[in-house]
Amino acid sequence: MTRALFDAAFEAARDWHTALPALGAFCDWPDGARFADRPAVAVPAITHLQANPGAATAASQALCTALIDLAPYVEWRHTYTESEVGADFLQRYGWFELIGPDGHYLSDQVRMTIGFWGAGLVYGRHQHLPEELYSVVSGAADFMLDGAETLRLSAGDTRLHPSNQPHALTTTTDPILTFVIWRGDGLADAPRMTKE
Repeated sequence: MTRALFDAAFEAARDWHTALPALGAFCDWPDGARFADRPAVAVPAITHLQANPGAATAASQALCTALIDLAPYVEWRHTYTESEVGADFLQRYGWFELIGPDGHYLSDQVRMTIGFWGAGLVYGRHQHLPEELYSVVSGAADFMLDGAETLRLSAGDTRLHPSNQPHALTTTTDPILTFVIWRGDGLADAPRMTKE
């Protein structure tokens, strides 16, 4: 049963990748990604995601539903410490690697992650070596990128973050559920907060 939930999410993510031209232009779907049986790691954000993932569209609803169904069974992670982002942030944030070097499906071609932030959170300026493409599955947030206009993104929208370019996001009245792709060097690295 659990494996079926993983495969359903994998297929829904592939369909989402096909449906959004920006995702297909950013990278090909990874060939030969193979399932890795990883232990589930819970975070408090699961409850928030299940209660309110934010508004999806007709195109993103299948992926949104598959991710909510899968949420109790994945290896959720927190990149940051309480001293970096605060206790409330850690209660309403989490991410997991669906496909990648340390994912539920192994691939060294790309890293595809799922991230959730509850309403009213500020994910401060941070950066990483790989190029990154965010796509919004449900909900909305303001996306900031140094040297570019702040954009309000909602389901179906995308935002490209160049290598090592500081960026941030803020949720207001809505949470946000995202499907994020990294490409290039440093796929297994963690992002780091940008020093002011």
